[in-house]
Amino acid sequence: MEKDIEFDKSLHIKFRKCIQHISSFLYEKHLNLEIISASGFRSTKNGDEIVREPCIVFYCACKGIIPFGESEFPRNIYDFNTDVREGFFYQFPNDGFFKRSTDVLDPLMMGGSISSKDFSKGGTLGGFVTLNNGNIGFITCAHVLFDLSRLCRETEHFDVVQPAYTYKNTNNVCRIHELSCFPTTPFKGCTLDVSLVKLTNRIPEKGLFSDLSIEDLLENGFNMENIPEYTEGTIRDYRQDHFAHLRDPCFKWGAKTGFTRGALRLNGISVRWFNDVIDLGQPPSRYSFVYHSQLECLGTGTSFALPGDSGALVFQLDPIATKNDQHRFHCIGMIVGGTSDYKTVVTPIGPILEALNVKMHTFPQEKMDES
Repeated sequence: MEKDIEFDKSLHIKFRKCIQHISSFLYEKHLNLEIISASGFRSTKNGDEIVREPCIVFYCACKGIIPFGESEFPRNIYDFNTDVREGFFYQFPNDGFFKRSTDVLDPLMMGGSISSKDFSKGGTLGGFVTLNNGNIGFITCAHVLFDLSRLCRETEHFDVVQPAYTYKNTNNVCRIHELSCFPTTPFKGCTLDVSLVKLTNRIPEKGLFSDLSIEDLLENGFNMENIPEYTEGTIRDYRQDHFAHLRDPCFKWGAKTGFTRGALRLNGISVRWFNDVIDLGQPPSRYSFVYHSQLECLGTGTSFALPGDSGALVFQLDPIATKNDQHRFHCIGMIVGGTSDYKTVVTPIGPILEALNVKMHTFPQEKMDES
């Protein structure tokens, strides 16, 4: 994204007057013009060179193509040179794809903010699963729904709300807790901190994510016609041999930090969590859990996850061969926490699904027009 220069007051006034005077006329004469703005930089020599110069910028859906019967954009307006760039304007309706994790999501989306009813903590709706009776549910971390200082019964039933109760004290129920695995005894060598929630309403028909932005789409090979979806339910269980994919980029959508990109750094990290970070001679109130055989992810340019992202699923993508190919997501695990040096700890997805006796949900694929 362009890091533009700041305009002084006089330049702001000139730009505003210029755009006000020309916009109606230019939109009428140029049907593919979508934005008229200003910039502190202008491209020259067919985009090969960028010069520092205040200019008026025309953004159109397809640069370089002049609709039949139209003329070229003016090269100079009110003493400003002009620049033509590709770009478009889009609205922010809450009934479209661009929904926040803290909106009441109906149908539900991955990355949504969730918690137990009246529970002051919360986290992220991870992903949708198929129960062994064919019903649909979703998974998240157990510590998102429970106070781990008092481990309740694994099959205790209670309401789960979306968005989380901490968001304006809402208690909009999305369904009932079904089963949890607590981080007390490892499952086949891997510590699990996971809960299963059964759904009977707000059921999704697609594997969509909340907190999308157009910047996320464009910077990572997506667009409005190719919205990220996790529909096929494919996984990579790093207990098996997937080392050829260790360098593939990782992605997650969390209720706190939304979309982030990173990389799988280590397979097999072990961490210990204390309820009290200060050791005062092991007081009776201090207890801990050890997380064995976890994955470690490192963010690209920023933290991969922060508090509030617990429960978010982590995915890898197959590289696409052509621009017309569709991205294919593979779930590799669920975020459970992070380290003081900004790395993220992820529980492998294989043991989670085995322990809960579920499969990642497969959504029906839209049929392509063969004509």
